[in-house]
Amino acid sequence: MPSANKTTREVIEFGDYQTPPSFARQVCQKLREIYDLSPNVVIEPTFGRGHFCNATLDTFFDVQSLYGIEINERHFETTRQNIDKRTSNVNIKLFHADIFSFDFGKIKKSISKKDSLLIIGNPPWVTNSQLSSIDSGNIPRKENFKGYSGLEAMTGKGNFDIAENIILRLLNEFDGYDCTLAMLCKTTVAKNIIRDVKKNSFSMSAVDLYLFDADEIFGVSCDAGLLVIKLGNKNTSSCRVYDFDTNKEKKQFGWFNHAFYSDFSNLDCSVAIDGISQFEWRQGIKHDCSKVMELRSAGTNCYQNGFGEVYSFELGTFVYPLVKSSDIKSVEISETKKFVIVPQKKVNDDTSPIKEKDKNLWEYLSKHEALLNSRRSVIYKNSPKFSIFGVGDYSFARYKVGISGFYKNPIFSLIWNDHPIMLDDTCYFLSFDNSTHALITAALLNSPVNINFLKSIAFLDSKRPYTKEILKRIDFAKLTEIVDYSYIVDFANAMPNQHALCKNDYDEYCRKLRTMTLW
Repeated sequence: MPSANKTTREVIEFGDYQTPPSFARQVCQKLREIYDLSPNVVIEPTFGRGHFCNATLDTFFDVQSLYGIEINERHFETTRQNIDKRTSNVNIKLFHADIFSFDFGKIKKSISKKDSLLIIGNPPWVTNSQLSSIDSGNIPRKENFKGYSGLEAMTGKGNFDIAENIILRLLNEFDGYDCTLAMLCKTTVAKNIIRDVKKNSFSMSAVDLYLFDADEIFGVSCDAGLLVIKLGNKNTSSCRVYDFDTNKEKKQFGWFNHAFYSDFSNLDCSVAIDGISQFEWRQGIKHDCSKVMELRSAGTNCYQNGFGEVYSFELGTFVYPLVKSSDIKSVEISETKKFVIVPQKKVNDDTSPIKEKDKNLWEYLSKHEALLNSRRSVIYKNSPKFSIFGVGDYSFARYKVGISGFYKNPIFSLIWNDHPIMLDDTCYFLSFDNSTHALITAALLNSPVNINFLKSIAFLDSKRPYTKEILKRIDFAKLTEIVDYSYIVDFANAMPNQHALCKNDYDEYCRKLRTMTLW
């Protein structure tokens, strides 16, 4: 991993983030003491300066063969010379090669499935999109690694950690061997491997994750751990999480009753709510050009863009109030500081009618057409000019209940105004024409029992803990059976704008939930 403030192209492109020798030794000692490991074959992919190579030779005295792979020629030569100097009792073979195209048959031909095999290292902590952004050649073959299709693959879900790709390849390559894999990685990599366990052909008999302070060890601000996987016939679908320093168990996550949970500590309550949402969750508007598309008020019907330019537009025709993730700090929002241009009612709508309906807006968008045309996402290609995404009839509902996807502590806000309030694409929301239904929904979502449920299925160390996939597991009919009506009333009374609510309204809402699969 990098030293503090080390952000060179080489760091990004080759994952040139070196594990401190002392920490590499700590990792090896933990493997020996906790797992009673005594490997006779060690493989370190992407070995860099060889700190794990040296640590394994210092810690494990039965090692007969050591294999390493490294693409960086300078690191390869340095490690080769250092390793050659220190021992002649171990068969050492280092390959100057690209891990993504390396033929592991070169190693397999010299080892047996009965050998005690340890695969150890620190693969690159970088995503494929980060490598693509600098036109790196050090990247897996272009492919939809996650298996997403259509718009999902184009708008971010196709992105993945390079470390995850490497770990999965190694697990597939050495399935059937007496193999333990121990890799330093971001915690999201461990989560993804367990989440997708049913998609893979290899069997993991045990999976553990030891959390350490990546900022202290590497000067990097992210959640990280030592992932330890034991291949074997008995397949596990969960992972136990420990503190690296104390070995104290913190939690367990994985699959239970065909559902994926981030924390097993409150399963009874979580299972009682887990299901399928009766409401359809939506993601907010995506425009990718905030200086042009987002505005601030500069007086009556006057708006200022990100360049400081002031224009006159009519509110409610193509310009609407806007809520962003950072705005969702309370349970009710009825006024906004920002506004957004919404040139379409639905995705791929023709935008040319703007020229007749709002000449000022058409001239404004035309002036900034070059910026809008330069948006990099492929979703804008072959779309009408000035296009946005994440817009539909649901966007123009007067009442919404929204949540930021980013923050660890979820707040569901009742969002309303005389003009429909839009949300940006970092938010998720439900749409309502009925204010009472929106109010009851906001109360249910903010109930302690639902907040605890969300924390048992969301991974709070993710960049975006709350996603559409997480939110659509909230079964509102089940929630109404657990949450007391008195809580709903108290919630309504405590709102900034007090809302009247009667029992008949609530009973009608509950009946409707139980008779509809999708509201």
